[in-house]
Amino acid sequence: MEKQRVWMKRIIQKEYLPLLVFAGIQLVYHIIMKEPQDSDAMWFFSKQLDAYTLKDYLETRYAVWSSRLLIEAVLVYIAKSMFWWKVLDWAFWVFLAWAITGLFPEEKRETASYLVAGFLCLYPIWDLRTAGWIATGVNYTWPLALGVFSLHGVARAYYGKKTPVLLWVLYGFSALYGANMEQMCAVILAVNFCAILYFTLEKKPFCLYAGVVMGFVISLAEIIFIMACPGNEARKSQEIINWMPNFQSYHFLDKASMGFMDTMRHLVTSGGLLFLCYIVLLAVLVFLKTKRVAFRVAAAFPVFLTVWLSWFAHALKANFPTLWKVIDKGDFICGSNYHVVANYIPAVLYLLVAGCMLLSLVAVCKSYFELLSQAVLLLLGLATRAVMGFTPTIYVSQERTYLFLYMALGISAVYLVSNHLRGLQEKKAVWEALEVTGALAVIVGVILDLVEIGAG
Repeated sequence: MEKQRVWMKRIIQKEYLPLLVFAGIQLVYHIIMKEPQDSDAMWFFSKQLDAYTLKDYLETRYAVWSSRLLIEAVLVYIAKSMFWWKVLDWAFWVFLAWAITGLFPEEKRETASYLVAGFLCLYPIWDLRTAGWIATGVNYTWPLALGVFSLHGVARAYYGKKTPVLLWVLYGFSALYGANMEQMCAVILAVNFCAILYFTLEKKPFCLYAGVVMGFVISLAEIIFIMACPGNEARKSQEIINWMPNFQSYHFLDKASMGFMDTMRHLVTSGGLLFLCYIVLLAVLVFLKTKRVAFRVAAAFPVFLTVWLSWFAHALKANFPTLWKVIDKGDFICGSNYHVVANYIPAVLYLLVAGCMLLSLVAVCKSYFELLSQAVLLLLGLATRAVMGFTPTIYVSQERTYLFLYMALGISAVYLVSNHLRGLQEKKAVWEALEVTGALAVIVGVILDLVEIGAG
């Protein structure tokens, strides 16, 4: 009983309290969620086992549509019950918050838990209803949560902790499910590869990171499986016909441009709280760290442009209609329009935003390792969405494909605050302003989520 009291006291008073609050908020979200009758789960997945055995269904999907066999094997069962999906999806969101918090060292975990709960509340969860709550949750949130958990092995090895065999087994199964989703597969593969490279260069004992190699092998095998799946190619051919008939005429640079432009346009013009809070935090850290004008201008530019193009879009449209038309049109540079000078205006603006963010990290980070880690994290997050330019459904998949990018931004923010906490707290007025602003942003984010979920 004494151990239980100590455990409960630790949860209520220390690092896990924000996660409990987050669990309560997510519970409210899930109670009011309603699955549309025309969603993917309702009209398709829930009915498949009425006509097929699971084996026959998966064989058919592999041949004509998708490599997400593990995910869909779960989906065809869970799609039959909105109640059980709500219970499991709520558990996965809480698990995700805990899993992200667990990536940070124990001495920073209390701070990390507040920041993780905060940025997850800032994430616009209604983005995940675009294909229906059930199908999107099983395809996106669940692989994300399990994929992040599988990376605990990397974190433990980095902190010099030995990992029991049972945990490596759990990490392996988590990576197997998480990597069945293409974007998460790329994240797991890249993180494990970078970790192996780091441990090798640092000459760490192989037994410390052997499980990291396992995670790399699993994600590598999954990405080979994804690329070799005939169903993925068949689906792509059908989607080209349905959504983008001229897709085959685009070259590699055209597709890269399409993915980057659409991704940055969303971040800068949608008015999303999570991205805005991230660039404001980055600007505050730069202004505290250095007085050099070049760095301060670079830090302020993304904030200025984002506020201008999202919150004051009507004023921009009224006073600068030509500029607004170019930005709002969302064209990307390709072989058919590379000679149109106006198309380069948004491209230059978005490249400047990305470049200024990286330059801000140069000013903020304390070491080359910290800078490299942050740069890789943000570039990896950007790549998870920009890669959609290589699919004909980039404009159809909608906002749900930004999930992994938003998580990368949130994790980067937690890392920056926890790593520079002492310097922030020394500036009492600045720290208190950040706390109040962050709390207000979270409250607004939760209210917006409640309104949007209720409206849906």
